[in-house]
Amino acid sequence: MVLRPDNPGQTIGADFASEARHFDGIAVAVTREEKKMLLRLKTKFALGFAILALASMAASAQQPSITLRSIDGREVKLEDLKGKVVVMSFGGNHVPLSAKELPALQKIADRFSSRGVLTYWVSVNSAKPGARNYASDDELQAFAQKHNLRVPVLRDSDQAVYKALVLDGVPAVVIFDQQGKMVRKHLGFGTDPGEAYGKIIRDLEQLLK
Repeated sequence: MVLRPDNPGQTIGADFASEARHFDGIAVAVTREEKKMLLRLKTKFALGFAILALASMAASAQQPSITLRSIDGREVKLEDLKGKVVVMSFGGNHVPLSAKELPALQKIADRFSSRGVLTYWVSVNSAKPGARNYASDDELQAFAQKHNLRVPVLRDSDQAVYKALVLDGVPAVVIFDQQGKMVRKHLGFGTDPGEAYGKIIRDLEQLLK
């Protein structure tokens, strides 16, 4: 029996086998060629699967699972927010630029909430009393009210999400598209004339087109 090169599990029937025995030299040559073809196909499939696996691993590494707790005790999962554009601004009550960051963030929320954009302020303050930059839930609530922030306040107390998103400073704004994928990351605080967070506003407009 001789294996079919287009279907390794299927064999060629007795007629061909008889012909192969009759033309022995030709049959041997064809069989070797089939083996080479099968080897090439296996190599291509193996490389293809390896590339897909690496791409999947890279995507997983770039897009961590995000779950944060709000200061009112709710759990917010990014996975549950698919279908919405999500803006998360990472900061803390110890950050000097918060006095500008929070009012600007609220302006973004006011401008885009009716268009399906969810906006959150994510505090990186520690939740452990006595720790550096500690803040209780009540203190964060009072801080938000002081700066007229009405968007939900979330906590990343151990900075696990902050680190997973490879942020290296605060304030830092991350934008996720409707599929829950991180599409923009802005570090630091920037303003355009007459409008805070001008770059972020332009990014949101592009996503919502």
